[in-house]
Amino acid sequence: MSIVCLEFFSGIGGLHYGLQSSGIDAQVAMSFDMNENANSVYEHNFHKRPNNKAIDFLNPQDIDKHQATCWLLSPPCQPYTRGGKYLDDEDPRARGLIHLLKLLPQLKHIPTHFFLENVMNFENSRSRVLLVETLGKMGFEIHECLMSPVQFGIPNNRLRYFLTARQTQPGKSVEESERWTAEYLGRGREAVFTQWPFGPATGKAVVEPMSLLSSYIDEANNTVESLMVPEATILKRKRLEFDIVVASSALTSTFTKGYGSKHLIGSGSLLQTRRLDIVENGFGSPERLLDLGLRFFSPGEVARLHHFPYEENNVGEDQRKSDSQVAQQQKPIRYTLSFPPSINQSQQLKLIGNSLNVHVVAQLIRFVLFADNNDKDC
Repeated sequence: MSIVCLEFFSGIGGLHYGLQSSGIDAQVAMSFDMNENANSVYEHNFHKRPNNKAIDFLNPQDIDKHQATCWLLSPPCQPYTRGGKYLDDEDPRARGLIHLLKLLPQLKHIPTHFFLENVMNFENSRSRVLLVETLGKMGFEIHECLMSPVQFGIPNNRLRYFLTARQTQPGKSVEESERWTAEYLGRGREAVFTQWPFGPATGKAVVEPMSLLSSYIDEANNTVESLMVPEATILKRKRLEFDIVVASSALTSTFTKGYGSKHLIGSGSLLQTRRLDIVENGFGSPERLLDLGLRFFSPGEVARLHHFPYEENNVGEDQRKSDSQVAQQQKPIRYTLSFPPSINQSQQLKLIGNSLNVHVVAQLIRFVLFADNNDKDC
């Protein structure tokens, strides 16, 4: 029987793609997000528009009607970052997550599996304490980790916090729950795994060799004018602070929602396409960079580094008809990512920068969250 999931803070569907890539027999009954650009992309690819009702206004009936046994969540990261002033549970953007945790014990159909992704530092937050306390009281077995795609052979550094939880003791007494929660939280950072594989995945998950950047990029993009870094943008920096990589590199920095805009510093790597005999470390006189053909990674290249099943061309109505035919034959639909014409290059990069790494999610879902399913053919 297929597992029924709800996807909260769905964005462009990173968790949905991760679930698909895991090979677990599951379906997403409903997704929830208020970002209309993200919802347009989600609908374009999954043919179902997310519910745009504010998550902190959902009631038990809104959730119970789906009879979901698995929750997938990627709540806003700003409350746990320097840019968001580390306001944690006092940040309005944390209300959705806090509200869901308060709703959870009130539901008739309580999920048995729970998956959450967020930025590093969430593990130090009051929101995380509330999350662990809530799940602990309800008899969930919890695994937390800090994982980056580089640990899975992907040349992109994107260190993120993940929590997987399975309800193994739903009838646990209040005293047992409080004791377990106190002991677990008392372990502090020691409770958070940082090496892959860990826990249930040990001895099952394969540690993959590192790939080179060349397998993710398209050299045809080297001449796309809209991807070239403007000379004026380079020259206005008195000291260079860019992360410059080449096709033979084995690492790129984290791509953020500011990538491809005027916010160059700290938003992601730039690709050097000319004068490859020159190795530039990104510090010094900006004039030295003008002959290097620096460009941004394209939305498709960033999507591939995040291991989305990216389709360069807009599949449109023909693909919808094909999906419908597959559904009628009772075969699982393999969803891919493409962008509707209404979403421009800047918006595409912002949406992908706000997302996650699909492969990392898939591995955690398959080998940790649903470890008991590993004996099945995935």
